[in-house]
Amino acid sequence: MIPADGERRFSLVAIGEIRIDVRVRVDSLRFRDVCGDQFHYAPVRITPAGVALQMARQAIGLFATVTLVSRIGRDEFADPIRAQVTAMGVTPRLTVVEGSSTARVLVIRDTSEGHGVRLMVAEPLSDLQMLGVSDVRAAIREIAAADALFLTGYELLHARSAEAVLEAAAVARSHSTVICLDLVPHDIHRRIPPARLLPLLEAADVVVGELETLRGVVGAPEGGPELLFPLLDAVHKAAPVWMIRSGAGGASRSTIYQQDRLHVDYPTGYERVSDPMGFGDLLTARELRWLLSTGLAPASADGSSFRSVAMNRSRVSGSP
Repeated sequence: MIPADGERRFSLVAIGEIRIDVRVRVDSLRFRDVCGDQFHYAPVRITPAGVALQMARQAIGLFATVTLVSRIGRDEFADPIRAQVTAMGVTPRLTVVEGSSTARVLVIRDTSEGHGVRLMVAEPLSDLQMLGVSDVRAAIREIAAADALFLTGYELLHARSAEAVLEAAAVARSHSTVICLDLVPHDIHRRIPPARLLPLLEAADVVVGELETLRGVVGAPEGGPELLFPLLDAVHKAAPVWMIRSGAGGASRSTIYQQDRLHVDYPTGYERVSDPMGFGDLLTARELRWLLSTGLAPASADGSSFRSVAMNRSRVSGSP
């Protein structure tokens, strides 16, 4: 795996939704066997979640400073969310909205092979609940000073939050902050038109995505990550670093690729973890810090070129 050298010398800003997860694992059920109403007893876990929050939680042990920019409602979860974020060691930049609640997500896992099949049902967001440009502008100083900015595809699903993350990307590019985009949800290419996805995709210096997601984005046929390389090179002229997840659970192998500079492929150990929650975010945090330590730098402010220390298997110290 990508090594962790123990020195926390970079700063990260993560931007995205915070939601309240209601999580259940039903140990006696497989969804494919359900053919009628059923009743089960199982532990129910209620916890603040969301990709940006999970990334911040995993990154705090790897980065010197981590800032979380998000929006939450003024409800019974507001104080616990702020307390948990602070207790993690993350700097909160949370807009608390009067007259709104933090949206809920129901997450149910069954006992299918591996870590089970997951069913997620998310509460729709109102305008009050969505991240806005004002939330991003309140954190301009942190974004400008950060080594890396982490964004997710979920914000692209809505026009208001899409405008916010594009604003954040513009700030990052003008201050040489590396932009890392996580292409979630994994079927994002079926949820939004290319015209909404491409501006943020083209702004990114690092793109994280499951193999099936990236196939959908570039229209690639079946096959391994290497078959994607020429198509990825064509869709993004600035030659970002691609972190491609594949294998069991969409996370058991990681392929890190940058045109003419970098190609690393290794097993992540996903099959050995007892709880997959947060595994992908930890993987991204470790790889992002590793890339920063090699001298990764973002594209120029005008988007004309991608600047990076030339990297290959022999150049990168401690590569898998």
